[in-house]
Amino acid sequence: MNNSNYLKMNMESERKIALSLEEGLTSFRKNGHEVLNSIYSGAERVSWYTSCFFDNYQDVCQELKEEDKRMIAAINEVFTRKDVIFDMIELYTGHVLDNFSDSARERIVIQVTGFLAKNRTKFSTKSALSYLIAKSISESINFTTKIRVAIGKVSNVILTLLDFYSNIQKAALSARRLKTLNPVFYHILYRNNLEMLYFILEPALQRNIGIINTTLNERDAIAILRDITK
Repeated sequence: MNNSNYLKMNMESERKIALSLEEGLTSFRKNGHEVLNSIYSGAERVSWYTSCFFDNYQDVCQELKEEDKRMIAAINEVFTRKDVIFDMIELYTGHVLDNFSDSARERIVIQVTGFLAKNRTKFSTKSALSYLIAKSISESINFTTKIRVAIGKVSNVILTLLDFYSNIQKAALSARRLKTLNPVFYHILYRNNLEMLYFILEPALQRNIGIINTTLNERDAIAILRDITK
């Protein structure tokens, strides 16, 4: 079972809640007082929804609503894409390789994967090279271990509404960190409805995610990509 299938299995409860909320977000907000009374008052994200009842905090309220919608979109991506985690890693490797020449990218790929020498023509484009690195990373045992630990932290056999909002909170805070540390990659994920899933990759990427904002040389890129599988 690959990492994305493992994610699908563990997010099935989230999917069911997301599908029901997708149809009824408006009515859900209108009944906010009842929701707050029915859910444990100490839950951080739910408590933040009290901002919706005050005119001076509507910006906070709108941000929460938007993050909820983005999480629902991200969950849909989990179940509509063949391999959502691979796709995210491929986007990340493409981001790392973005400012290098074709020849430099080939050298980086060879150093990271040990592959390419006999396939230079077939794998000469940036997207193809990103694919090769993403494939190598995704098949790494160390990477798989980190990802499954991250997935395990948000999985529940029986998921309550409180659990669902707790998971949205974790995802939202992770996405906010990414937006601060690496706004370019954040927007790459955002365009693909994936930024709210960054929390799954964060344990594997967090050491170097901010470094990519600076100018990288080949040695930096090689070290960053190798680090994902350590």
